[in-house]
Amino acid sequence: MTDLRNVFWIGGGTGAGKSSVAIALAQRYGLERYDYDWHDARDHSTRTRADRHPVRAAFLAMSVDERWVRRTPAAMASETIAQFRERFELVVEDLAVLRADRVIADGFGLLPELVAPLLADRRQAIFLLPTAVFREEALARRGWVTIEGTTDPDRARRTRLERDARLTKYVRRTALSRDLAAVVIDGSRTLEEVSALVERDFGLTDDALVVVSP
Repeated sequence: MTDLRNVFWIGGGTGAGKSSVAIALAQRYGLERYDYDWHDARDHSTRTRADRHPVRAAFLAMSVDERWVRRTPAAMASETIAQFRERFELVVEDLAVLRADRVIADGFGLLPELVAPLLADRRQAIFLLPTAVFREEALARRGWVTIEGTTDPDRARRTRLERDARLTKYVRRTALSRDLAAVVIDGSRTLEEVSALVERDFGLTDDALVVVSP
């Protein structure tokens, strides 16, 4: 197994502020940041192979309506989890070639069951869990309205949000079952406060954090 004991992991739901926290801590502590979403957009799609990543390859071959309009949120959530599992080998390949003493990785697809076997200490992973209201507000602040190019934008928006809600519940359940930190993000904490909480969990400060659960 690839030795990734130098990696801190931030996973969780969409709109939770994973990237903002990772950027803040990377700058504060001189960590190399691994951006899962950037690799998805720039690299992982071109490295997807049907023999190794059949679910991912099938998704990439779909039309936008097939992806976001014609399926149920439950089916979409199950497929997304399967995609994340397939793609994780690409994440490990990426991280294995980084020449940094310490790395902070953040992204939607960093599931607890994938990350857990790579940890030297359970405090190296944390999962940010946005409430449904917070997610919608966060996506609205980013200018997100719906999936572009579908024939039914309202349905695409609803199914995307419901899929993401299901995925957040899945991450919560699987993180807590592995005694990994899971923190509800509902707007009651500022970005600075969430960053400080993650900082403590990672042991970057002297104060240890007990697992915070919903």
